[in-house]
Amino acid sequence: MMRHLFTLLLAVVLLTSLPGRAQAQLPELGNPVDTVLSPDEERQIGAEVFSQLRARGGVIEDPLLDSYLNDLGIRLMSSASGTRFAPQLIIVDNPMINAFTVPGGYIAVFSGLMLTAENESELAGVVAHEIAHATQRHIAQMVAAQAGNSMTAVAGFIAGILLGAVDPQLGAAVATAGIAGAAQNAINYTRMHEREADRIAIDTLRRADMDPRGMASFFETLQRRAGASPGRQFEFLRTHPMNSERISAIRDRLAGLNNDRFGANDSESFRLARARLAALTGRSGLSLDEPEETYRQAVAAQRQGNHDQAVEKLRPLYRDNPGNRWYALPLARALNDTGQTQEADRVLADLISLYPGDSTLLRVEVDWMLDRGDAKTAYQTARQAVEDRPKDAEAALTLSRAASAADRPLEHHEQLGRYFLLKDNLVAAHQELETAYTHTADNPRAQARIESTLQEIERLAGQTEE
Repeated sequence: MMRHLFTLLLAVVLLTSLPGRAQAQLPELGNPVDTVLSPDEERQIGAEVFSQLRARGGVIEDPLLDSYLNDLGIRLMSSASGTRFAPQLIIVDNPMINAFTVPGGYIAVFSGLMLTAENESELAGVVAHEIAHATQRHIAQMVAAQAGNSMTAVAGFIAGILLGAVDPQLGAAVATAGIAGAAQNAINYTRMHEREADRIAIDTLRRADMDPRGMASFFETLQRRAGASPGRQFEFLRTHPMNSERISAIRDRLAGLNNDRFGANDSESFRLARARLAALTGRSGLSLDEPEETYRQAVAAQRQGNHDQAVEKLRPLYRDNPGNRWYALPLARALNDTGQTQEADRVLADLISLYPGDSTLLRVEVDWMLDRGDAKTAYQTARQAVEDRPKDAEAALTLSRAASAADRPLEHHEQLGRYFLLKDNLVAAHQELETAYTHTADNPRAQARIESTLQEIERLAGQTEE
């Protein structure tokens, strides 16, 4: 545990101590946010933090849920004001009601929060609030405010906030390292950020044609439930200070808007995402309507290895909704797992024709080829996808997996490095490309290509001399 903590602290210190940067004290002149942390550096920190979260486990890796949540994030980020980032959202497998923002547009949503939200506007309200923290660069502002602390203390402060949101023991460990005072000094500043994030989130939701009233109703529900259970600590309220005055300010702002222009407050995708998440986490007692309850039962059966029952429940849903990926993809997988490969291939082929270039479907297609022992075709399919979509990180990851199965270690590590680079994780990208370089003894062209990429990564990380 402490090794992961040390790695994260080291990464943050490196990223906030680049050449040309004052290390003992933050500058007092100019724009303190841009001087302390640039947007590129924020993205690097966010990528490293998320890499550590995934390494610790507990992140739900599900293509359909990932696609839904990140599509929602893209929709909201494109409507937000401030410094926009390419949003990266993950679901933490934790029943606590919480969400938090990491620098650079990286946002973690706890499964408990998604399951507690009663409609899409409530979930979107929380995500829009977190996006506002990112676009207004609130963590960078908190770093800039710590002008009297060393950069090491500031780095520890960032790590404590982020890791403490997932694991309070880790947050406490960072605090005992000497940054408790810095954290205390930022409390009032953080509350100011919360009010600003509320205001900006409402505007973002309206521009995205989503009902902003869901944000207020969700906050009110949390406050009411917390009041009814004094012994129960809602993590979202702990990390996002809430009071009646703040909720009243949200309600007053909503009252001044034209109700006729409020957008949708729910969607079929949200209802199915919630049902799927309930099945994957084993959550019971959730009130679901049809067909969401049947879908939950099908996904639960599939998770428990009862693929025949999953097929029985999914076939009618797919028949009535042939273009719906929520039904088609798990049905294709269940058919494949029961040995009905021809029908499974037809369902998947129909999906691919409807969604050409979809990375989730590419991943499933290649995985099936590998499961059936056809590594050559899997590699060729993934290779073509990368050539067609060179900026598609998920396609690079799929090619890396196919190259490994086809006994191509150079391409396996090079494509994994490309994946991390496209995800702004410079540390992991550099490590993978260095490994790839060890397989280039008889390939001078690959040597030159990888050397060039490594130099570019080092330049981006500020590790080379100007």
